[in-house]
Amino acid sequence: MKLTPDGAQKLIHSLEEDRKQLVDQINKLAIFVVAVSEGDPEELRPEFDFTATVDAIRSIDEKIRKIKHGRNVFNTTTFLPEESITVDEALVLMATLNNNYGYFADLGNRQPKTRNRTQYKGDIEYTYTNYNIGEAKKLAKDMYERILEIQSKLNLVNSTYNFEINL
Repeated sequence: MKLTPDGAQKLIHSLEEDRKQLVDQINKLAIFVVAVSEGDPEELRPEFDFTATVDAIRSIDEKIRKIKHGRNVFNTTTFLPEESITVDEALVLMATLNNNYGYFADLGNRQPKTRNRTQYKGDIEYTYTNYNIGEAKKLAKDMYERILEIQSKLNLVNSTYNFEINL
């Protein structure tokens, strides 16, 4: 079966929903309550095949495992267009850039000199930046643009590239 990474994610989500319904079925039908006045519990026992339900869950789990493994192999062997990094490396880079972007954006938004608020009457104190605010702004802007660039290439790969899995 050929899938795009986006298609694989949708298939995984669908299989997880199917699995959840089977688990809900077990939770609902694994036990039942019968009042003494209702009659013979064997006659009132709801239809439920525990073994078949567990086998269906195992089958779904196996499919999910195969799809996720196929996607992982794809991510570690497929390079982004016009980049020398794999999809996996791009995902790690995106996480790093997103983590660092906010910090450097905050540094770029500071004022060179800020008056400190003190509770006592005395000397007025100021806090000064010890770096070039313009450099911090540029660094944050460059990070943001790189995030957008990589995300665009990831979107292209996720929606147009295929990988093969054997279900």
